[in-house]
Amino acid sequence: MSQGKAPIREEDTMSEIGGDAFATPETLRAFQQTTAGGVAGSGSGNGPAGGPAAGRPLERAAPDVGRGWGRGPVPVDRRKFRYDVLRARATPALEFSASKADRMDAQEAGDMLHALHQMFGIQAAEEARIAAFDKALFFEHSINGASLMQPGRGSLKVAGVIFDIAPVKQKLGVEQRRFFRAYADEIVEVNREVLAVYDPYDPVAAERSSQLIQVAVERGLQKFPYLAHDSSDACTLTTDERMAVLASKRLVIPNSLNNADRLPDRVPQVGDTGEPRRNAAGGTNTP
Repeated sequence: MSQGKAPIREEDTMSEIGGDAFATPETLRAFQQTTAGGVAGSGSGNGPAGGPAAGRPLERAAPDVGRGWGRGPVPVDRRKFRYDVLRARATPALEFSASKADRMDAQEAGDMLHALHQMFGIQAAEEARIAAFDKALFFEHSINGASLMQPGRGSLKVAGVIFDIAPVKQKLGVEQRRFFRAYADEIVEVNREVLAVYDPYDPVAAERSSQLIQVAVERGLQKFPYLAHDSSDACTLTTDERMAVLASKRLVIPNSLNNADRLPDRVPQVGDTGEPRRNAAGGTNTP
């Protein structure tokens, strides 16, 4: 049985774009002329009677995209921000912080404390001795405060060594409150330790605890004696503790003068009676 060639089907000579446009060389030339000359007829532009124009890309209709409903997010006030706020929110958040004006930041306070160690020549001593010096400094602040008008009397006693407090006050100067506020939580830890090691048979431990309790009662903080220091409002506190600290400030501040910010009075002169002086012509001397 002889095998012949398979019959040529009509769809084998068909073009996907132009139907039977490529069936014969004549129709192929006619289709090329139509394509080069522009769109012929009133077709859609995708067939042999309306091929795409020369030099123009093939255009397709974009699919319909579902739209949201409602008014959407509140727009950003462009008067306030001159950048893309939504893009900034979409990117990973970066770390930020700010320093508080009433206290030193951690780096500045650390530099100042190290400068105090260097001033007394203990920066290379054993860590236990340096830590004991810091505890004595913080406890001195708790029982004496950080007023700029202090006379600077007193001393720190650490492992049998006496350190005068006056050079410390002079070194800190007007930054005393800001310095101790930076160590407010550490001062609380020292005060808690003083109260915890109270021993009536140990004169030194009993004296320390008594001094701290005295300051706490004077400030109305007998419930929280470890918060008796001036910088306690800079601590990490519970609501109950913070209310007590605020109440103690209302109790102490109105009854004390802020001599650091007070303007000095005019030096009184001999003969001052509060009445205006009269000059030689009989008039009054007005300032």
